[in-house]
Amino acid sequence: MPFIATSLSPLSAANGFTLWHYRTSDTRAETEAPGYFAPAADRVRVGDIILVQANDGTTMLPVRAGNLTGAAVVLDSLGAPPTIQRSANLPFRQTLTGTAEARAITIDPMPNAIEPGASIPVGATVQGSITNITFQLRNAAGTVLATQDSAVANGRASVLFPAQASGGGYRILARNAADTNHSALSAPFAIGMAPRLLNEEGGVLLLENDGQLLLF
Repeated sequence: MPFIATSLSPLSAANGFTLWHYRTSDTRAETEAPGYFAPAADRVRVGDIILVQANDGTTMLPVRAGNLTGAAVVLDSLGAPPTIQRSANLPFRQTLTGTAEARAITIDPMPNAIEPGASIPVGATVQGSITNITFQLRNAAGTVLATQDSAVANGRASVLFPAQASGGGYRILARNAADTNHSALSAPFAIGMAPRLLNEEGGVLLLENDGQLLLF
């Protein structure tokens, strides 16, 4: 088998000298033949040593003039050639620095009662580097009914939602638009007519002006 260039690799080099390693399925006699390493003339230099792992033993070949090898020094002639392992440890260090920042979203208390058809005022106090808040109006099942965005100005963000059908369990979710994991959820609130005061006159209950009687 002819010389295989990819099987020749340097093991160590210093002061113009290189120790090479060459693994082949050829015999020692074939690698010691004149001109076997001639194709490596542009890589090896006179005085270099080639450690050859042949199929019948291991030898060391000095490089002579004209890129011819000299008499071989037999290192191992019995059994399979030894395996040479090369490894290196590369140290690596990384330093990360950071600063803590307080961020908070506090939703304003919701009104006690909101009449159907009226707007729902929603506001939040914002702390930290939050520039935009996404508000969501949700029903008792958690379904998103409406969404609005509001820019933060002077630590405040606010929107108006149209009131929904009468019922309870509505909630407002306020979320940092730049960090969806940072949010706040309001307490449940109801939409419905506010309770009216009843007056008694002559044994008759009277509703206040323009009021309606609510039955619970």
